[in-house]
Amino acid sequence: MSDITLTNNDPILEHNLQGHKKQVLSLSFNPINKQLASCGNDHSVMLWRIAPNNIRCYGFKGHTDVVTSVCFSSNGRYMASSSQDNTVRLWVPIIKGPSTPFKAHGAAVRTVCFSPSNEQLLTGSNDKSLKLWNVQHRRFLTSMVGHTNWIRCAKYSPDGQIIASCADDKSLRIWDASSGQCIHTFTIRKGTGTHVDFHQSGISVALATTSGSVQVYDIRNNKIQQHYVLHDNATCVVWHPYANYFLSSGLDSTIKIVDALEGRPLYTLQGHTGAINTVNFSTDGDQFVSGGSDSRIMVWSTNFVTKDGSSFSSASTSSQVSVE
Repeated sequence: MSDITLTNNDPILEHNLQGHKKQVLSLSFNPINKQLASCGNDHSVMLWRIAPNNIRCYGFKGHTDVVTSVCFSSNGRYMASSSQDNTVRLWVPIIKGPSTPFKAHGAAVRTVCFSPSNEQLLTGSNDKSLKLWNVQHRRFLTSMVGHTNWIRCAKYSPDGQIIASCADDKSLRIWDASSGQCIHTFTIRKGTGTHVDFHQSGISVALATTSGSVQVYDIRNNKIQQHYVLHDNATCVVWHPYANYFLSSGLDSTIKIVDALEGRPLYTLQGHTGAINTVNFSTDGDQFVSGGSDSRIMVWSTNFVTKDGSSFSSASTSSQVSVE
């Protein structure tokens, strides 16, 4: 029997955070505690301490242009941010923690991601290249070249052996992380890719596209597994850390929660005004967050997933949840 301690089986809005002055573009939970990192168009990185009755926010300054992406290392010791100022910064996530800038690319840096081992940092840029960096020594390792337009997102597989990236060249590329060689290219037939994320198994990659679809690819046989039309323009997609669900967001002001095992949407969540640019799960999957063009961050309680990764029976029908 599952260890179920929740009493409400629907996602619930817990916090509405306001601190950024412009659009929120990226969100990342600290895997070790309840810190949340955010970044956006106001050139800032913010670190939130989220407790039931005590929310605090600290601003980190250093970038001189839009901050496009932020992520924590899996040990929680560092957070990294990428920016349109062509740099990546490595931060210590404490009050007034120091940062180390990398002159990473010759154009805007769109995406940054730690390897699962925390030894390397992956960046992608408008200069059409992916780059790998050594975290400990803060030095460049290698470039991966193949995309022919701006790179939007790149992620490591859970075991760190594979990298997936999407770009404005209508492609999803799969790379060998050790050799830096592209081992397969998927062609996106409609729209371009905006965000990618690996399923925890490491064998499936979800891709959000400007056409509004989310596509799930099997990288073992290089075939598309599932195709969902969910938004007017899909901006982000993330898998639940231990269950077969994913979140997606779009320019249509909605968040979708999809059961990939049954192949259907479960929930449509509303609350933001304008585009929702980013969503992400906490490491334990108990919470997820959304950030939008309204400069707000919403923190949600997941609730519909049990401790063994299955869904509550009440989630068996599609529901719509609106928040004023």
